[in-house]
Amino acid sequence: MSRSPNIVDLLAEARPARLDPPNRDEHTARVVAGILANASTADGRAAADQLRRPKRLRVALLASVGVTVAAVTAAAVALALPGAAPRKAPDAAPAVASPATQAPMDSSRLLLVAAERSDKAPPAGGRYLTIQTESGFAVPVEAADGTYTMFDRTGGQYWLASSSADSSWAMSQSLGAAPATPSDEAAWRRNGSPAVIRITKPKPFDLQTAAGKVHGNTVDAAHLFALGDRNVSQAQLDALPTDPAALRGALLSRYDGGGGDMPTDRDQWLLTVAASVVIDLPVSNEVRAATYRMLAALPGVRGLGSVHDMHGRPGQAVAFTQDSPGNGRFEVRLIIDPNTGQALAKEMRVVKPRGLWSWITPGAMSTYQLVLVSKNTNENPPTVDVKN
Repeated sequence: MSRSPNIVDLLAEARPARLDPPNRDEHTARVVAGILANASTADGRAAADQLRRPKRLRVALLASVGVTVAAVTAAAVALALPGAAPRKAPDAAPAVASPATQAPMDSSRLLLVAAERSDKAPPAGGRYLTIQTESGFAVPVEAADGTYTMFDRTGGQYWLASSSADSSWAMSQSLGAAPATPSDEAAWRRNGSPAVIRITKPKPFDLQTAAGKVHGNTVDAAHLFALGDRNVSQAQLDALPTDPAALRGALLSRYDGGGGDMPTDRDQWLLTVAASVVIDLPVSNEVRAATYRMLAALPGVRGLGSVHDMHGRPGQAVAFTQDSPGNGRFEVRLIIDPNTGQALAKEMRVVKPRGLWSWITPGAMSTYQLVLVSKNTNENPPTVDVKN
């Protein structure tokens, strides 16, 4: 795929970082240093915005689409309101259950309930599968009274056509920076609530709190995805087994040792890919149900009970450990609505920070991705501010 210097490289052509050549981390470090050093230009700022995110998160803005073809999230959340104050985020995922949330479940029960709900979801219909997403990446802000954390946030809209008669679209918008926790918001306000924040690590750049324009373009929806370490077409996703044991075998056939932004441990790799199937990829109801059942049988998955995601939506969470040779150890949280079987969010919390995350406090959230809307529709895609 060719790469554009504009709008987060139009989702970096939706190419996951794990498909990049070997030694990607060293190459990326050199590219980041060069681009951030020239971030005073418009193209430099766009590229800097692109590269300061972790590879997997940024290139898979389409991989922040925790979708299934028929899943519908009831709440339609606007991508951003330009000029709005940053929203408040919890210091930690609240453990207080909402009336809409079922009683706390252990991991196996939650995943089996989610599988049952997925099996009962209505079949897909309509001209488009449309998805709204939000992703966030923690960055340190150095102030006179210490360092606080902001989330650099990006919104995505995806309109995946069900017929060749329509074009598929991918859209991206900077949502601006927001404090990571109430204590970070207090620090931001103590420092004058700046609308432009100077980030100094790893290289200097300016981060806006206001939302930006919506960029977008047509895309080839048949070749946007990755499964494990390889590209995968929509037809290949549709052909995934619906039996949990057969699905496990099909996924493990793609395991080649991991590395880069993927775990090298085989069990962690399988957990990571399985989570990607339910939060990142437009698979069928049956494949999603099989993935939940497979996850329920895997070692290393534990239940966290009732939580809320970064937008305050109630759900229940399961978690597993993921090790990154360069960045340390993380807890991966998958938040699920047990009433629908929909995966609402994935959060990464640093357990043992290293490398890129050496500045962050253990237990803090490093990245998150939300699925705000996922539904089938006959409506037309919205008009974008900038066509690339």
